[in-house]
Amino acid sequence: MEIIDQRENKQKVVVRNSSLTGAEFENCRAEEVSFRNVSLPNFRVACADLSGAHFKDVNMSRTFITDANLSDLEIDGAQLGGAYIHNIGLPPKGHPAYREDQGRQRPLRFEMCELTGSTISLSDLSGVRIEGCNIEGLTIDGIDVSALLKRYRTEGQPEAKANREEQPRRTPLLKRTGAAFVPVSDIEKARDWYCRILGIPVESVRITNGHLCSIPVEGSGLILDTMPMWGGKEPGGPPTFQTPGFMLLTDDLAASYKYMKEQGAELVTEIEYDHWFAFRDPDGNLLMVCKA
Repeated sequence: MEIIDQRENKQKVVVRNSSLTGAEFENCRAEEVSFRNVSLPNFRVACADLSGAHFKDVNMSRTFITDANLSDLEIDGAQLGGAYIHNIGLPPKGHPAYREDQGRQRPLRFEMCELTGSTISLSDLSGVRIEGCNIEGLTIDGIDVSALLKRYRTEGQPEAKANREEQPRRTPLLKRTGAAFVPVSDIEKARDWYCRILGIPVESVRITNGHLCSIPVEGSGLILDTMPMWGGKEPGGPPTFQTPGFMLLTDDLAASYKYMKEQGAELVTEIEYDHWFAFRDPDGNLLMVCKA
């Protein structure tokens, strides 16, 4: 052993071409220690601070590490074939290093690792994410995950599949409704009434074929019809709506209620839940006014 520098109680020690068989270092402190081109088989370190240590191009096969703080450890470019990693985490209760305030262990990251044939058992994997990995043959509790994901991507979620099975696969019908037909007994009288309550000039609305009248409103449309094919020729006229047939919209429910009352409409309900009220038109059709 050669001491090549000594000043202010600091020594720089260099060991060259030496055999350290059976060597022991105890109660030593060194700010920076380097080993290069050395053979240290069965090297043992206990009760030591090795924070910030660097190992490069080293043979550490069959190395055993226990009761160690390896937080923020980074292993890169290493061959770990046959490695056995177990009991990893913060010290359990009863361990000398256990603290009541230690909380949970911070997450670990595995990236670009070859883990073919590896086994993970009796571990807490809550919140674990696996992204961009080859998972062919990966199983969890005997379930083939890659096959399960392929089926999921092909068939979708069970709820979505059930909905698809309930609905026709193909249909010529459009997913929207057209105009609402209102059965009336007197087409001119009904046109005048609906034009009045909706503020539409009567002269701008025509009666077609003697029994149809399309009221120009926004939305799906509104068509008055004496229904000659559907009971209109009967003495009592076509059957009317006994449940609300459609709704008229308003941005002032109270004013609309007062207005319909002034127009002589039969008000079937008061304003309900501050959202709607029901009334009957002159033919007795039950309709609603709802807050937009």
